Amino acid sequence: MEPREIIKEHYNLCECVHQLLLEENSWLKVEKKPPEMDFLQRKKEIVDRLESSLANLKKLKPEFFSPFDDTKKLVGESHSKLLQIFYLDRENEDLLLKYNQSSDRETFSRFTIDPNEIGEHPDRGI
Repeated sequence: MEPREIIKEHYNLCECVHQLLLEENSWLKVEKKPPEMDFLQRKKEIVDRLESSLANLKKLKPEFFSPFDDTKKLVGESHSKLLQIFYLDRENEDLLLKYNQSSDRETFSRFTIDPNEIGEHPDRGI
């Protein structure tokens, strides 16, 4: 496969990842809970494709690039899209943490006994 084709394919995959993360972000903001399993499966599949694409990118050598096509522009666009992905993924992680912590805090009790029973303690004489 030509370097331009590999980079174009990677850019298209980055577009798919970005769209998937936007979908996850909307879900998290509306539903206020982690996505369903089918969404997580789609996310896993696209991550596997992304890893394969990254392996193909690592095989590219600069001397194979043509100075006459738009390869340099595609690399820049891919880099820009990856930055958007990183930012959005971080926001989604923060939302996931927020929603998971809130449910943990609701069920957390620092006391091992009911606070109403404290007044009945025999050594206090209350």
